[in-house]
Amino acid sequence: MANYNIFSNENVKLRLINLEYDYKKKFASNNPKEIKEAKSEFEAEVRRIYKEETNQNLPKDIEIYTSKELIKKNNQKDKSIKESGYDGTAIYIKDSENQIDQLHIISEGSADNEDWSYNFFGLFLGIDNSQYRATREFTKEAKKRAGNSDELHTYALGHSLANNNQVMVQLIDGEFDEVYGVNGAQVSVNHLLQADKDLLDAMINKFNVLNTDELENVRKEDLKKAITQYYNDKGVTAKITQRISKDDPLYGVSGKADFITFGNVKMKDTNTDVKGIRSIIDKIPDEEVRSIQTFLRKYSDEYKKGGLNGFVMASTGIDAELVGSIFSADGNVAKGKIVKDRFGDIQVMVKNIGEKMPAFIKFFHTILNNSGTVVDQLEENGYIDETQRKSIKKQLKIVNSKIGDIEIQYQQLKYALSTNNVVAIVYYVCELIGSVNELKDAFETLDTETKDALKLIVDGHSIVQMLNALSKEKGFSYKGSDIYFTGKSGSGETIQVNLSSAVRIYQNGMKIVEDMEDAISKYQKVYSQEIDEDFIDKKQAIITAIHHMEENPSHYAFDLQFRLAAGFSHTFDKLEKISVHESFHTGALPANDGIVAELKKQTTEKRDFIKNIRESIEKLFEKEEMISQLFDFQP
Repeated sequence: MANYNIFSNENVKLRLINLEYDYKKKFASNNPKEIKEAKSEFEAEVRRIYKEETNQNLPKDIEIYTSKELIKKNNQKDKSIKESGYDGTAIYIKDSENQIDQLHIISEGSADNEDWSYNFFGLFLGIDNSQYRATREFTKEAKKRAGNSDELHTYALGHSLANNNQVMVQLIDGEFDEVYGVNGAQVSVNHLLQADKDLLDAMINKFNVLNTDELENVRKEDLKKAITQYYNDKGVTAKITQRISKDDPLYGVSGKADFITFGNVKMKDTNTDVKGIRSIIDKIPDEEVRSIQTFLRKYSDEYKKGGLNGFVMASTGIDAELVGSIFSADGNVAKGKIVKDRFGDIQVMVKNIGEKMPAFIKFFHTILNNSGTVVDQLEENGYIDETQRKSIKKQLKIVNSKIGDIEIQYQQLKYALSTNNVVAIVYYVCELIGSVNELKDAFETLDTETKDALKLIVDGHSIVQMLNALSKEKGFSYKGSDIYFTGKSGSGETIQVNLSSAVRIYQNGMKIVEDMEDAISKYQKVYSQEIDEDFIDKKQAIITAIHHMEENPSHYAFDLQFRLAAGFSHTFDKLEKISVHESFHTGALPANDGIVAELKKQTTEKRDFIKNIRESIEKLFEKEEMISQLFDFQP
């Protein structure tokens, strides 16, 4: 048997990717015992999923490696890699008899705030490659742990951000024999140029420019085409497969920001009630998207140092600490004192605002100018209704108005500073803060009105939604990590059964019944040993003693109890005969047979009940031969 991809079944791939998310916290434990238990549970779940989907058993030898043990605890790894937010799990499967020697790297996608901020700044702007490097290092370390033989095949599985990371590792380093991604974040031109120095040199030579800055002037479509050809010629794209939902928000934005989609792409409409957001985003002109990128890229260093807050403060010039101290001071006198004491700081802030705010407002207006079309299209594509559309547009008008107020208040504050008018400075600072707070209220209302739409959009990114779409015609579906089968009752009613849960109930229930039966057997054994057998042994010992006395009376001539019974006047008489009249009486013993019979009756009833659950499900799905085997499967 060739070393084929044992996880070639697409549903297995998707469910394993989804399963890995569930073990993020467990694999993060610092307790070795907990880690060992988590790995054992994870392996059992992997075996169960494989059995449910293929009706086959995995080989005996499986090892689990985590990114925490191979990267985060590795003192030789760079700090930026260890703190990148990357998480991954590797499954190593070895079966020499069937020539299977393979490593499956499951990289975790966007799961927390660190990942999503990386999604935005790392993918959209191309300014961070720490998770790409972490993915590469984990893959290399897992290969070492697995022996890294010539026969070892390595496969990558990932969702969302993980797809971006694993595709980059494949493009730049060629680490995988196959790459499979679902609803993946695509790779941007700038991200690749920043991470792959060989690509950068090749593009500079191809377009006959001197440096990266001059490369920016090359027509983006020409650059994307050249980069795609570069990696195709390198031979690293043929084994990349991407399964993408038409409703996935990352697919929606991948037509912009100079993203490139590599590999064999398989599209699927996972929610026919909506039309996705690709058509919405595509209506935003490319030049405006690029202008947004250009503006954001200016503040990449501030983002790295201070996160999103650092980015916002740097891009507007507003000193949040200074403005907050004036606003929170108790009374005008206290506010005026802070203005006098920190007059120089206020001048510096106003100067910074003057230099940066116009560009920020232009950037904001670029976004706002496209909002009307976006909101209308959200309604047309099924994400919001007419009432929500009107409310959102109303709040956007308030946002636009407040931005205008901030522009005016900035000019007024600037003038007040030029005249050293402390009262006016305090007044306009407070006015500015008031406008910012009203702006915040409008955004909170927008958040409420768009919550349902955003949920629908985010649902399009779901692995489970993809699984259900791919399995819709096969009569089964998925929720969480469980598989559901749909069948018809005798009356024709549609019935949906959580098969994974039913198998767990059956197997755990039978285990309880078996434990009860073992306990009854142990009770019977103990009762027999401590009561029945002990009584027989002691009775036999007494009978043996009686026989000895009757056969050897002379041995007991001077026994004290006989001397006392005969009287001391017969001290020297000869004892001729001993005759014992025995009768064995015991205390009232419990009706043990009745107790055991009742216990066995209860266990039989429980066993029959659990078996009836199984038989009912097997009858409902009698055409599915694998179901019976699932009930008997032991990982």
